Amino acid sequence: MVDPEPRCSCLSFFEWIAGNRFLDHFASFEENDNLLKGGLFLAIYWYLWFRACPDQDRRRKAIITILIGALLALAVSRTIANFAPYRVRPMYDPHLQHHPHAFPISPNLINWSAFPSDTAAFFSALGFGLAYLSRRLAIPAMLYVAGWICLPRMFLGVHYASDIAAGAVIGIVLVWASLKVGWLRSVFATRLLVFVKAKPEVFYGAAFLASFEMGVLFDDIREAARGVFHMASVESGKFSHAGLAALAALGLLAVAAYFAILARRPSESRKAVRRTW
Repeated sequence: MVDPEPRCSCLSFFEWIAGNRFLDHFASFEENDNLLKGGLFLAIYWYLWFRACPDQDRRRKAIITILIGALLALAVSRTIANFAPYRVRPMYDPHLQHHPHAFPISPNLINWSAFPSDTAAFFSALGFGLAYLSRRLAIPAMLYVAGWICLPRMFLGVHYASDIAAGAVIGIVLVWASLKVGWLRSVFATRLLVFVKAKPEVFYGAAFLASFEMGVLFDDIREAARGVFHMASVESGKFSHAGLAALAALGLLAVAAYFAILARRPSESRKAVRRTW
């Protein structure tokens, strides 16, 4: 188990102002409202996807690469949290003197290690991606991630500052690295765009489901995973969060492999699309 980080002035300040009814409920609203978190980010990405411009294909390739990097950041941060020594969240740490919040603390995260923050990793990845796609969005996107998404998690005691910082680094580095991998854009993204033009009904149906789950940070899948883990641990005692994270990572790889196969598969519709170029 990782020891909590030394008390910092930021954490002390949050503990001091905790208990204010307005601040508590406002921070809880920020934390739980998926519409203004993932929903807003994904809406901006869809706007950039459909926005008509001379370099639309190049932008779409970048968006595909960024989203792959964001999903990798989420998988990597969750895997680290499961394989690394367990770190208790500030909200559950009995050694910290907490001012009681205006509402009961949720027990849903008590068995989930705090380090690193997968939420910070995912949204920092998306924010960095928006900064890459549009310089005008760089400062607003990163400030939004820091102020609207990450700050409430520290205020509510979900994470330490170091959890947030580590997650942000993971998200930014993995998106940056993904954009540097030429194969993702020149081969995978190019072939996927061919598939989009050949089979839009299949792509956009799958993209809707994928963007919906990304917008709610895979809450449905997480709840199902918690239920599976609970049943398996009760019945056999052999399952672990690490195993669950490995299964989730394999699932993501399987989905990516499926689309890679579809993108590579020759078809008459694909040839027709090529002839129109």
